[in-house]
Amino acid sequence: MMNPRLNIVRHVPCTCSARRLERARLRLHFREVLAELAACDVSHLTRPQRTMRRQLIVELARYARTGSFPKNRDFPGRLVPYFVDASGTRCAVAHLIESTGNGDLVAAVAQRRNHARVRELEGDPALRAWLARAGLTAAEAARIQPSYCFDTKAEACVCDQSYAPSGVIEGTVVSTSPSGLAMVRIDVVHGNVGAVAIGEQLAIQTHGQIGDGLLVPVELGQSTMYYGLTFIVTPDGSVELSCHIETPTLTKADAISAILATEDLDGQSGCATALANLDASWGDSVCDDGGCAASDGGASPFLVGTALVVAALWSRRA
Repeated sequence: MMNPRLNIVRHVPCTCSARRLERARLRLHFREVLAELAACDVSHLTRPQRTMRRQLIVELARYARTGSFPKNRDFPGRLVPYFVDASGTRCAVAHLIESTGNGDLVAAVAQRRNHARVRELEGDPALRAWLARAGLTAAEAARIQPSYCFDTKAEACVCDQSYAPSGVIEGTVVSTSPSGLAMVRIDVVHGNVGAVAIGEQLAIQTHGQIGDGLLVPVELGQSTMYYGLTFIVTPDGSVELSCHIETPTLTKADAISAILATEDLDGQSGCATALANLDASWGDSVCDDGGCAASDGGASPFLVGTALVVAALWSRRA
């Protein structure tokens, strides 16, 4: 029986090309940044500063919706910021500056320090003056600025499949439907999965078939269960990944340990670090010509799914 005490929020699968995956990753970044900017106390700012800041937040949201972002064509396998790319596409900070009529500042930065992070540009008097007028701190501008496509195999195939899991459910598919919604019996739980019990059944979106074993990452809200995309466990005990990238074999036990290793270590997620400790190739880049490498015909939906879940989380927490 399904547990009536929990609302369950599911990923919605789709088919995305490599470039669309990269756009989804960046849109997710901007969703997070917009929520952070909106939550800041700006009572210390002057009225003109608050007005300009509000306008820039609206403009940043519009920029994110367009999905037109710089592409990293020069640094294979590296996460690198671009102020303006080879096609003239502006990064978010450059776009915001230009939207206020300061295209000369954008051109100057692009000419001198096109791949610099905002923190490295803090000494620029013109940029400092613009930030002051905009009611933005250098730290906020640095947070707005993303770098472009670098995702490790660990992040693309395992760690980014869910937002912040507190537990993992091992289950078995007991029935399916044409929509992809399956009833999954809970067999084993790891970590904190909330008020669900072994033997109960959950309705979960999955491409698993009747009899398949699943791993289901779980993140809990106050009265809501959020779960990441499911992993199918094969009969030999390994985990089937849907990222369409060549990876080392991953056992069920190692997958569970990695999913639950959520603490960030040295700027990398605990999950990614745990997998890289098993096999260094988990830390390899999946970038290819400015887009994160995946098969165009059936790439993993992890980023779009994660965007949906994190958007809901940010909305709830804000």
